[in-house]
Amino acid sequence: MLKIYRIWFLFIFVIFSALNALPQNKFEGYNLFLDVPETHKSQTCALRYSSPQTDVTITDLNTATPMKVSACETTTRVTQSGSTATMRGSAADSKWCFTGEDKRYRITFKGDQYAGQIAYDWIATPERPGIYNIKDFGAVGDGTTDNTIAFKSAMAFIASRNGGTLQIPEGDFVISSPVTLSSGIAIQGVSAITTLAPTNNVVKQNPSRIKLRGTNRALFRIGECVENISIRDLELFGESNEGTSGIEAVGAFMSSQNFYFERVVFQGFNRGFYAHGLPITTFAWQFDYIKFNHCRFVYNRDAAIYSDVINSDWKIEGCMFMNPKRTPTTNANSMHFEHAGLILIQDTFGGGFLSAIGGIFLDITDSASITVINSQTEQMTASIVYNGAQLQFAGDYSYPMTIINSIFGAPIIFKARRTFVSTGNLYGPNTFQADERLRVYSTGDRFCYDGYTLGCQSTGTKKNFDRATVIFMTGQLDEGSVKGHPTFFGTDVQFGTPVQMPSILQNALPAGKPNGSVVYCSNCRRNTTPCQAGGLGAPAMVVNNQWSCL
Repeated sequence: MLKIYRIWFLFIFVIFSALNALPQNKFEGYNLFLDVPETHKSQTCALRYSSPQTDVTITDLNTATPMKVSACETTTRVTQSGSTATMRGSAADSKWCFTGEDKRYRITFKGDQYAGQIAYDWIATPERPGIYNIKDFGAVGDGTTDNTIAFKSAMAFIASRNGGTLQIPEGDFVISSPVTLSSGIAIQGVSAITTLAPTNNVVKQNPSRIKLRGTNRALFRIGECVENISIRDLELFGESNEGTSGIEAVGAFMSSQNFYFERVVFQGFNRGFYAHGLPITTFAWQFDYIKFNHCRFVYNRDAAIYSDVINSDWKIEGCMFMNPKRTPTTNANSMHFEHAGLILIQDTFGGGFLSAIGGIFLDITDSASITVINSQTEQMTASIVYNGAQLQFAGDYSYPMTIINSIFGAPIIFKARRTFVSTGNLYGPNTFQADERLRVYSTGDRFCYDGYTLGCQSTGTKKNFDRATVIFMTGQLDEGSVKGHPTFFGTDVQFGTPVQMPSILQNALPAGKPNGSVVYCSNCRRNTTPCQAGGLGAPAMVVNNQWSCL
């Protein structure tokens, strides 16, 4: 009998020892948090720290196991009470460290006057840090579960490592409040096929999709002092287009730079990508070096891309804008820039549908240099509108707008001073609406469709560049000039070969030409005013409103 008791005692001792010998996971972090304020009056970065004296509460998320945590460094103090524990970070750098049996614990602490209470689900330090899965932070991609805290936790955890890659596996991940992006993060999905895309895919939903639930909010936010973010192969989807944004960037004092979006779908928002400054700096926030590469913008209500910042070096390449129908409450624009600096749009298409005409492909209030290459739009209200708001001081001649090898049939409207350089483009016969403030340099442009395809319609009434000041223009034989508007060549021009003036008979010298007009009169007598026929020919110039032969 005693032998049996000894066996049971040994068995219980072994089990107890095994339970106490469960591997301890290490958890490391800082009193840091991510938040984008809008009421600050001085430099306030999106990534900030609470005081080292702030109490950090650890909560057990797994009730099936006992709460057992302890400090793993002498700089961290941990006090446990039931299913929670309290700790403080290092006084030097706010860093803390503890060990526990579970893979994930909830961390809560007080933020600042803008952020309030902070809550993150913190994961154990992985053996090979740098690449993380959103499901490690508790996310469930079932299309119903709210994953906001999982995404916020992932951003803070990766920020504490100064960057890393967050993988979004197959699933439909719901977010209900904005998630602030951290510097150095790369978000990687598995596909960029648009939900309900007219392809031969069996499942009509993007394999990895992040879905925003609610109105008047953004899915992701970018604040001040943020740089080097990339998002790839992912769909951002809005359940509502009432005041929503796929990505919203907002700031006032400190610039943010270097953002790369590749094969990202922005679908169903009010504004797919929305960058704006705050009123405290008259919206003049610097938000630079933005790249959209092969992205799709589908049915975004106000604008697919909307920028009201002092931006520089944006590139929109290989993108497609599918615009909704323009209505009194839906602008349905592809791109809107309040202040645009060094914008390059290349290999990009935007449009609506024959029964649902979209808004404006490129809507600009004021800008520095703009370049559009090999791009096209159709079934839109307008191709380009410059200074549609008709601000008094918008536009100048220092920075050109250049369009190369593109196709635009919908109106191009200028309502400000502008230098316009156009090379090798195809326009419709009545595309331009401009006044004399637009200065045009045109080479090799066409103003009607080829007769063997759609036919040159309204050839007798086409306006080409309308009332713009044409500085230089070449084109097809029947399109190389604007009727009633001369072509100007500027001053101090040196020609490498003799200049041949048009040859006209005396009785065909046109009336009403301005003083200084010059032709060659092939049968005029020299030294006659007005020019008289019967001679061997002479140069003729309009002097004092009549033709005088030299």
